Amino acid sequence: MDALSRLLMLNDPQGSIDQNCLLSRNWQLPHAAGELSVIRWHTVTQGAAQLDMPDGTSFTLRPGTLVILPQNSAHRLCQSGDEQTHIVCGSLRLHATSRYFLTALPEALILAPEEKSPVSHWLKAVIALLQQESISGLPGSSAVCSQQCATLFALAVREWLTRASPAQNVLNLLLHPKLGSVVFLMLESPSFAWSVEELAKRVHMSRASFAQLFREVSNSTPMAVLTTLRLQFAAQMLSRGSQPLIVVAESVGYASESSFYKVFLREFGCTPGEYRKRVKALTV
Repeated sequence: MDALSRLLMLNDPQGSIDQNCLLSRNWQLPHAAGELSVIRWHTVTQGAAQLDMPDGTSFTLRPGTLVILPQNSAHRLCQSGDEQTHIVCGSLRLHATSRYFLTALPEALILAPEEKSPVSHWLKAVIALLQQESISGLPGSSAVCSQQCATLFALAVREWLTRASPAQNVLNLLLHPKLGSVVFLMLESPSFAWSVEELAKRVHMSRASFAQLFREVSNSTPMAVLTTLRLQFAAQMLSRGSQPLIVVAESVGYASESSFYKVFLREFGCTPGEYRKRVKALTV
């Protein structure tokens, strides 16, 4: 069994369809950041919807595309265009420890298969099946929905793995037979004062050999990946609490608020305080 299949099966995603309705004009659905081991997904079967994220990015959902939010981030869905929108939303619950694996994924995964491809035909059919099963009341309907939602997630992750640039693909590092344990250490203890030497020692490699392998696999450096993960954890904390910024900074390995501020601004294009305001604006 391949590494991704093992990881997905170990985390045992259990899915459901939570919303299946036709919405009229000027609608919007705000979503606060939620539990970190729960994934949300959205698609439309009629019309279009705009998805807004805290980092300022927006996506347009149309029939045949699906968005998955692995980190259960705050977001807002609203109407796009004049046509009525039929929206279908669901969720997946994974083991509590899956938050580390999910943090290695981007905030939004878009599954948009090529028109007339086998995955495109399957996606349209499975959304119709989920809609039917969610209201059928038939024996086994919950199990059918759960398994199909898990397949949606697996396909979205696989498509992202094949398309993401090496520097963006932290999951590829996590799945690596040699480097995976190092990335898990970063995810498990982001506040620790990691160094390249310390990380290399954990996998019984020289500093030079470790840095070279890391570069070959990721086209990045261990410290750059550590920074990305720290800031992702910081964004999760800013979305879910009101802790002082210095507390957030120290929790992800920054000794001063000013150094955290500079790195966060470079990564997200806004300050930590502005990011928190964006999250709040999406949920009201």
